[in-house]
Amino acid sequence: MILYLFCNFTQLPTKTKVILLIQAAGMLGGTSTHLYWVIRHGFFSEAYHSPLFSVILWDSLTFLDPIAAVLLIVKPRVGVWLTAIIISIDVFHNSIPLPLLSPRPLLEIWPTLFTHWMIISQVAFLIFVLATFRGNLLTIKLSTKGEICSDAN
Repeated sequence: MILYLFCNFTQLPTKTKVILLIQAAGMLGGTSTHLYWVIRHGFFSEAYHSPLFSVILWDSLTFLDPIAAVLLIVKPRVGVWLTAIIISIDVFHNSIPLPLLSPRPLLEIWPTLFTHWMIISQVAFLIFVLATFRGNLLTIKLSTKGEICSDAN
């Protein structure tokens, strides 16, 4: 059922490779943001001034983002799924639950939320990932011709 799970990156068309490399770069950009925060403030920092589940989510992205970036190249099908899941959860979390849990009034937060460059870049990246999601998966499946790709091929 998951015959095309291990497709080799080199067998993909150039267009798909470029898309996956852009997505990997985006995930590494997220990694740098989270890594910078952790280096500066440490894990589970109170400097977040946020609920514990938000802190856990953001700190976990220090590890999950680079894993997704690597998987986009090493195991593209898994990487495409993981990238879509991570950025979807991150954008949803940063734009809905987090503002609702903030001690500041909601009407004060939302007008400025979507003008912040980090949120804008996350939403733009989410749109790109979701717009290319189905095509990437289809191309990965077709590139394998129903067979498991291996490094030996």
